[in-house]
Amino acid sequence: MDTITYNAINNAVTTVPGVKSLANYESQDIWDLETKDIAKAVEIVSSGSIHRVKVHVILMNGFNIRDVVNEVQIRVKYELEKLKQFTMSYSVDVVVDDLQMI
Repeated sequence: MDTITYNAINNAVTTVPGVKSLANYESQDIWDLETKDIAKAVEIVSSGSIHRVKVHVILMNGFNIRDVVNEVQIRVKYELEKLKQFTMSYSVDVVVDDLQMI
């Protein structure tokens, strides 16, 4: 995946109210989970005509988790499809790796 695509995902995720940060899905240490490197927070699997994207996030306490996850899915899917001029389909999964008190 290229830098433009990663930037689009990053902008879509970090602007959603309730998202504290991206999460490093490879981290084994809960204290080292937060990351600013989008490549460590996004897993991509391409199979046929549908491309599957899994985004790992850390959410803030006090927000409706379901609403935040739904909004992340909608925004990431739209931004990815817009980049490809709506010629490709994407399936977006959001993984909540942690919930932090602010």
